[in-house]
Amino acid sequence: MGMWLLLKKQMLYCLGLALLALLFVGFCSSAIVLWNANYHWHDQQRIYQLLLLVLAAPLAIFLVKQPLPSQALALLLGVFAVGLFSSLSAAWPDWAFKEWARYVALALAVVLTARLAEQAVVFRFVLWAMACVGAVHAYQFLLCYLIALANEVRVLNPDDLLGGFSNPRFFGQFQVMLLPVLAVLIVQSWRLRRHMVGLALFLVLTVQWSISYSLGGRGLWLGLLLSHISLVLINRYLWRIVVFQLIAGLCGLLLFLLLFDVIPSWLQLELNIRDGLRTGLSGRELIWHAAWDMAQANPWLGVGPMHFSATYNSVAAHPHQLILQWLSEWGFVAAGMVMALAVWGGVHAVASLRRATASDLDAGLWAAIVGALVLAQVDGVFVMPYTETWLVLLIGLWLARWSTPKLVTPVQRMACVIVAVPAVLILVHVLIKEVPGLPSGNGTYLPQSLTVVKPRFWTYGWIPRQEGVLKAEIDAVNAEKQN
Repeated sequence: MGMWLLLKKQMLYCLGLALLALLFVGFCSSAIVLWNANYHWHDQQRIYQLLLLVLAAPLAIFLVKQPLPSQALALLLGVFAVGLFSSLSAAWPDWAFKEWARYVALALAVVLTARLAEQAVVFRFVLWAMACVGAVHAYQFLLCYLIALANEVRVLNPDDLLGGFSNPRFFGQFQVMLLPVLAVLIVQSWRLRRHMVGLALFLVLTVQWSISYSLGGRGLWLGLLLSHISLVLINRYLWRIVVFQLIAGLCGLLLFLLLFDVIPSWLQLELNIRDGLRTGLSGRELIWHAAWDMAQANPWLGVGPMHFSATYNSVAAHPHQLILQWLSEWGFVAAGMVMALAVWGGVHAVASLRRATASDLDAGLWAAIVGALVLAQVDGVFVMPYTETWLVLLIGLWLARWSTPKLVTPVQRMACVIVAVPAVLILVHVLIKEVPGLPSGNGTYLPQSLTVVKPRFWTYGWIPRQEGVLKAEIDAVNAEKQN
């Protein structure tokens, strides 16, 4: 009887993993194909993220071992405990708990990914899936460019050539992780003498660099620059991906000049393209000041998870700065523990990269993760569902490379169950109750008539309240802006 129960448990676990793989493929495709025209790209990616997390979180609970030491796990549980009280004290607890539940599930997804990625096939599957998404985007970009020329457009706008995101600039958040992953796969292909595969990946990397120039991704370039410089400073022997990145960057610049200078001049087309060397903050100084004011006014628990978007401003529904987002919404205590976790992870990563056994694969993961964290200081990396999920997966891969799995104690398992069960129930409730009403609005977000698209949890990112109050706030903000 005991053997039968064990076999049944193993079969259910394998079935869960198979379904998880299927959902992962669906998540990857959520930035390639818009499966339902009634949903925005952002909403579609959020739905697939939640489906993935709803399955990943309970699977993580049943792991016999976990890759985090007790101190790191205690810090995580402390963050979620503070977040629980912050959500209860928030003006809109139902919205706060959605953000809290998502972060709990993302943390469990890191643990699950780290355990599964100990199998080399899983590790390769995740990286090549990311590369395939990048290859499809590169192909779509070039195809749309040719279609635009064939249709004899008079104004050439790079934003019209790229789909997959509610705003093309959000693609840069994905690129900051994609480009290092492509570079490390090129290095591996060359070492395995798969030159045609390496050449194909290099072409994809070149096109992706050209896309970055056309979208004027200043934050993307800063993240890539700092992450690759830090890599060489830590271990100069891990120079290969840096060289491939430089060569691809130069080739991408030549392709960009051909596509958006030489050919348009020859065909006498007008260009509507962003200035990548602009020096303004694009209104970020306003939301940074607003977030800091919120943090000072609510130092212990913050205004509540996601509650920066409960106060309307004319710029964005999130602070565009990771630390200020945590300080203002979760408070100084939770933000301090999150930064302590980041420092712990950074110290261990540097120590791992300094080892003689460190490889180009480790270098690629470092460049991708650090680049995303740098970009998060000026952009909403931890708001966009596609970006934050890929970052979680890469962190899980890094843990699989260098962590030493520990047996889960009964106390740890019980603590994980206590936070995981309500988180999963909340996310399931969101999927059942909110998703069907997204196309029509159904009162779950600020009506489109009152604001342009500014994503947070959903595409219309403002936490709703009485329309008359919101209209008065919007009028006041607009009047202040004019003055």
